[in-house]
Amino acid sequence: MRIKSLFLFIILAVTWNNLESMPNGLPDNILLLRSGAMGNVNLKVGFRGGINFSLPFVMGRNDVLQVEDPADVFEKDYLPFFANAGYHYAFVFQTYLNESLSLSVEPAMTTYNYKYRLSTSWTNGTDPEDFIEYETKHRSSISYIELPVVLRYEFGGNKIRPFVSLGLTYGYRISASAKMEYSVTRHTGVLSIPYENYTLRSNSAKSYIHSRFGIAPGIGFFYPLGPVKLFLSADFSFPLNNIVDESQRYANSTATTGMYNVQDDIRLGALNLTLGFIFSKGSTQVGSTWKKRGGKALECPDFKRKRK
Repeated sequence: MRIKSLFLFIILAVTWNNLESMPNGLPDNILLLRSGAMGNVNLKVGFRGGINFSLPFVMGRNDVLQVEDPADVFEKDYLPFFANAGYHYAFVFQTYLNESLSLSVEPAMTTYNYKYRLSTSWTNGTDPEDFIEYETKHRSSISYIELPVVLRYEFGGNKIRPFVSLGLTYGYRISASAKMEYSVTRHTGVLSIPYENYTLRSNSAKSYIHSRFGIAPGIGFFYPLGPVKLFLSADFSFPLNNIVDESQRYANSTATTGMYNVQDDIRLGALNLTLGFIFSKGSTQVGSTWKKRGGKALECPDFKRKRK
């Protein structure tokens, strides 16, 4: 999938370069969406990528193992978000609604990872120093095709343009996997004797529903650089729904019997750090030349052919 996206990006860049080199410039209607009274809409294209750090919001806890003392809580210990690194990359299709406000659609491929630990122990009933310890480390990975729609409002001058953003995201789950490292050790008070030490992997796609929804406020800035404008941004995606399929909670036998593990109900949030660029041309590198001319509809002169 990443190789296909790279090829598409190369084709896009080469095509743009060829259009730029045309002797008469770009045609009047290139990348223009005509919509009646709204006039001509200047559509810019680009690419972005970056890393994310997932943060599960636990809505309900579930387990397989039962401990002897009901007062003992056998819960998953979720790692902090900075230990849950994933990645994302996307194409960007952006248009300006006015001088400062832009709207973009950014179809993306995103992978989220989150980790947690489980541990428990059993004694022989007479000697508290003689016990068996069971410890596991889990890593869950989920991949989505996402469709974010993002509004950005820009501030400042013509060089560096800070912005605030608000995005709505729908994600369609395409794959998921689970990895578990577990160990069983007997402690006698004097010695620690390893009994087992294994790594298991399983396909966990059926553990999750297909849809994920999120709302993502963020900040960033644009920086024009020749034919493109670079941008750097950070946003946090607040999850709106439980992504775990409750009807399939115990269906994965590799997880439930081999890993002694079932999924908690979680909403999956993420901190996203993004670097990208958008192809731009002329004086509208930061989208600042929407003007009304002679009482006519708004038009963007970026791609307007020069006339003698």
